[in-house]
Amino acid sequence: MEKDTGVDSAYVTGLIEDDRRFVWHPFTQMRDWCEEEPLIVTSGKGAVLKDIHGREYIDGVASIWTNVHGHCREEIDRAVRDQLAKVSHTTLLGLANVPSIELARKLVEIAPAGLSKVFYSDNGSTAVEVAVKMAFQYWRQRPDPKPDKTAFISFTNAYHGDTIGAVSLGRIELFHEMFAPLLFQTHRAYYPYCYRCRYDKIYPSCGLHCLCSIEKILQKRHEQIAAIVMEPMVQGAGGMIISPADFLTRVRELATQYDVLLIADEVATGFGRTGKMFGCEHAGVRPDLMALGKGLTGGYLPVAATLVSEKVYSAFLGDYCGKKTFFHGHTYTGNPLGCAAAVASLELF
Repeated sequence: MEKDTGVDSAYVTGLIEDDRRFVWHPFTQMRDWCEEEPLIVTSGKGAVLKDIHGREYIDGVASIWTNVHGHCREEIDRAVRDQLAKVSHTTLLGLANVPSIELARKLVEIAPAGLSKVFYSDNGSTAVEVAVKMAFQYWRQRPDPKPDKTAFISFTNAYHGDTIGAVSLGRIELFHEMFAPLLFQTHRAYYPYCYRCRYDKIYPSCGLHCLCSIEKILQKRHEQIAAIVMEPMVQGAGGMIISPADFLTRVRELATQYDVLLIADEVATGFGRTGKMFGCEHAGVRPDLMALGKGLTGGYLPVAATLVSEKVYSAFLGDYCGKKTFFHGHTYTGNPLGCAAAVASLELF
């Protein structure tokens, strides 16, 4: 039922008109959008959002899988307010700040063993882009360089974000087909999904077929493969497609056997979404790089992170004139407000 909120009707009408006139919404056909009244959110508490008319809605998608503790959680609100009273943003390019240091330590403490360094960005797509560029550069800067390792393996139904590198790894035609001429080529392996499998309708057999598709690529192309990129345990945007833990275990074994890196995209699966802190934990797998985002700050601010092993990190060390530096960064990398929110979120966990 619509409530009388005392909001001036002219003000509401003006907002609706301005939204239609000025705002381009993501993943939205704007002609259809402009023919209907938009749902304009004004506040939220817990799992409930309230619109400009006072109507309430359950935030069933957790604001796109980010809001892991609820809206207006006092502990996170307080952390952001406290940090706001100190400083809202300082660059991480040549400087450090307290919340980014505290968050990095906490992430390494809870991440799969072996991930020891944290590189910040601002969303899941950029976290994946960072991992891809790191993997590419790593093979050129090892003590025994392998410059031919330039390709990647990704999976059917995969979704890793909407920047060009992330789209190159994706496999959802509705989102990605338009941009095909802009993308770098990747090798596609099957992800276990028995409902679409043309072969056996039983998970173990389906999983074996998919593993064979990966191994065939590796047998033929391992000297050119830099990394395997996958969403551990669950493909999110692809349709909540759940794989057996043994599948992830075997992918890790194949990556090790054929000397390629494993990049775990935990942007959607991280921070409790699969019942454990990270999807990799279901199989006890240790990726070489891991991308985090979405729920990292509890749905408060855009902070993402790419965690890497010491093996990968060490390949970037050297004299400045050697140009081994990872020349990549974002304006709001390590934003203190966002990192403070993330620290508070992890403390709630």
